[in-house]
Amino acid sequence: MYIRKEKKQGPSLFRVFVLTILILAGLWLVKSRPDWARPFEPTPVPTLPARYFINDGDIAQAEGRLHQAIQAYEQAIALEPENDLPYLQQAMLLTDAGDTARALLRAEQAVLLNPNSPQNLAGYCRTLDWEGQYAAATEACECAIELDENYAPAYAFLSEVYADEANWIPARTTAQKALEIDFQSPEAHHNMGYALEVQGRYREAVEFYENAIALRPNQASYYMAAGRNYYWLGQLDQAADRFGEAIKLNPTDARGYDQLGWTYHANGQDARAIDALEQAIKVNPGQYRAWGRLGSIYYLRQNYEEALKILPTAINLAEHQFLSKARSVKIMAQIEGPTGPESVAVVQGRFEHSLSEEAGQAGLLTARLAPIEWAQSAPNPQDATTCGGLVAHNIKNRIIVTSPTDDISFSQIFSRTTGTAGLDPVTGELSLSLANVPFPKEIPYELQLLYLPNKVESLGYFQPDGDNNVAETFTISGKGTAPVEYYYELGLSYVYLQPPQCDKAVPWLLKSLDVDPAYYNPAWAGLKICPSTDSPPTPLPTFTPTPDGTATSTP
Repeated sequence: MYIRKEKKQGPSLFRVFVLTILILAGLWLVKSRPDWARPFEPTPVPTLPARYFINDGDIAQAEGRLHQAIQAYEQAIALEPENDLPYLQQAMLLTDAGDTARALLRAEQAVLLNPNSPQNLAGYCRTLDWEGQYAAATEACECAIELDENYAPAYAFLSEVYADEANWIPARTTAQKALEIDFQSPEAHHNMGYALEVQGRYREAVEFYENAIALRPNQASYYMAAGRNYYWLGQLDQAADRFGEAIKLNPTDARGYDQLGWTYHANGQDARAIDALEQAIKVNPGQYRAWGRLGSIYYLRQNYEEALKILPTAINLAEHQFLSKARSVKIMAQIEGPTGPESVAVVQGRFEHSLSEEAGQAGLLTARLAPIEWAQSAPNPQDATTCGGLVAHNIKNRIIVTSPTDDISFSQIFSRTTGTAGLDPVTGELSLSLANVPFPKEIPYELQLLYLPNKVESLGYFQPDGDNNVAETFTISGKGTAPVEYYYELGLSYVYLQPPQCDKAVPWLLKSLDVDPAYYNPAWAGLKICPSTDSPPTPLPTFTPTPDGTATSTP
């Protein structure tokens, strides 16, 4: 018997319809099921608005939490880069923290975003003043006053500029104007105090500093200012109290511990002084003055072995202190200009301290490198219809401008070049890391380091590897001069060992005399015990005839 196989049939339309409904229902259930039914899926987190971080920064600032406020404003900037407010607020705090390079950058950005804000212009004035750019600072403060003649902080910051320029009368009269406008302005009281302090009128100054503290009790810098003046008045207990309050508010600032330690020493409390100075070094190992003061205390206590451990570090840090004035790096390339080969800047970056408290402790400076903006015409000053617009124009005008006949197409080949530069002020080493660097057509690239106010130093030449990358380290060989007492205290510490180590003492004693060869330099006493053929001539008294014909000696 022949049995016929059943013909294979496809699904009916009804079955397709039912399956479609079931699939859609399943998808809807998956999408709509509660969070507890999706334990392995990430919980969506809404992005906080910039206003939240600005408020957080304002609260942290009011409570004296300096670094938390700086971080909060940084988050606000990342979320809302066109809002000038967090740039200004952060610039003011960075100035208080001692990072004036980054503060100036932030203040510039605030002005560029809103050049007609008197608050932005006054803040820009203050950061310029702390960078030693007094003429530009005066212009910015005067513009802030022009925009709002009743804005007291603008007068207060202008007073600070005058005081730094030793213009005593304008400093006081301008600070007084700020007080007349707003007697409740802590900036006005603080800067009246400063105008008096730089004249040595410490008793009057401290009264205004105390007023500033009463108006803004969580500002660490106000306590530091009051403490300085109490110290100069010889009121050491009050000075120690004010430095201690500053430390409570800003425990990551080594300057408070340093001042407190030296105050304890002046008050005859060397054990407490040593503890405070060691804490300063722990907070910031690059604080040369804390090392030097600690070494001096050990030397004065005749603990020469400990002094010998401390003073060499103090000298090394002090001799590299000039590196703290480094502000930017430039990479120079040789191009063919209209009149022949010329060297031009193609990549640059400005140094900033890291916003990380841990990274910032060692004083490391970092610069993000990017191609320089070139243009064949400068910004039009006619567009600057207000004084604020003119200040913003001057900031923009730092773009490198070429003549109309120059070929700037070469700049396009550096458009993808990026990298970083890191400067260690302790070792004097600068690390350079770059990517997408075209191979030079002629001579290698030159690395330049720029210092305040207008010094330029060439660190050497380099060129990229086969992958167009650069990883180089440059050593800055130059050195500054440490305080003279560091040299002779180190030399005399070797002299007063038993037995004296003259071979180690003499170089430091001679170095001390290179700095100050006067007869009262204690190094001369050390050279009597450890004579040297390289010693300069001993100072002799100068004889001056008197009207009666006798001779008097003038040291």
